[in-house]
Amino acid sequence: MRFWINAGFLEADQLIPIARAAERLGYAGITLPDHLFLPERYESRYPYSADGTITWQPEAPWPDCWVAIGAMAAATERLRFGTSVYIGPLRNTLAVAKAVGTCAALAPNRVMCGLGAGWMREEFDIVGQDFETRGKRLDEMIATLPALWSGDVVDADGDHVAFPALRMRPPAGRVPILVGGNTKPALRRAAQADGWIAAFTGLDELEVMLEEFDACRERYGRADQSREVLVTATPSIVKHRGRLGEIGVDGVVIPAVMLSESFATVDLVSGLERYAEGWP
Repeated sequence: MRFWINAGFLEADQLIPIARAAERLGYAGITLPDHLFLPERYESRYPYSADGTITWQPEAPWPDCWVAIGAMAAATERLRFGTSVYIGPLRNTLAVAKAVGTCAALAPNRVMCGLGAGWMREEFDIVGQDFETRGKRLDEMIATLPALWSGDVVDADGDHVAFPALRMRPPAGRVPILVGGNTKPALRRAAQADGWIAAFTGLDELEVMLEEFDACRERYGRADQSREVLVTATPSIVKHRGRLGEIGVDGVVIPAVMLSESFATVDLVSGLERYAEGWP
């Protein structure tokens, strides 16, 4: 079982110290969550809380994922980086490909791209992207990104992602695409991509979803291809690490802010150290 850290809600100047500490302690990688902004007023329900309200403070920082990942990658040597998850349909596919591909070129074989459809309608409205078609646009984005990262000449003629023949450089090499979310559409997308990022809601439910995920992979002819499954969870999930491995989970992603009562960098690092001591 590999342990990742989610560095969400940390100040920008804390990211490099946390990344260096995570690498020193043997964590597998760091992920970042994504929002462009938080509207002052919104009616959309957050899907991962019982009452539909957000679970972070409105003043929480949201640094750009790929700028931050580039900085952390330059300050480390082994650690992997990714997003959990990046709201792809908020952006143009070419812009996403450029940002992710540049990070991957700077840190070969250390970058994964975790994508999600998004849940906040107001965020889409403000940037002028259609909320209703976000799933279809994400499907076309996922299908197109690997070709753009190849560095070869590529074109696209989809309903939502379309561009003439072009070449994007530098080539990124292989960038695994993982899809986040516990919904059936998310599982379907994940099965066609390189893996799945789940939100932990219990072992039994997770096992059922994993069975559905693997069944989808078989239907799409991908059963014999490598895949990666990460589960975002609270620190207590460590007690289930044996069972998680048995049902096909490769790693868990723990929020750094849940490992310390203080947001001070020194306390966050101490929290990472204490948690690492509890691994097998």
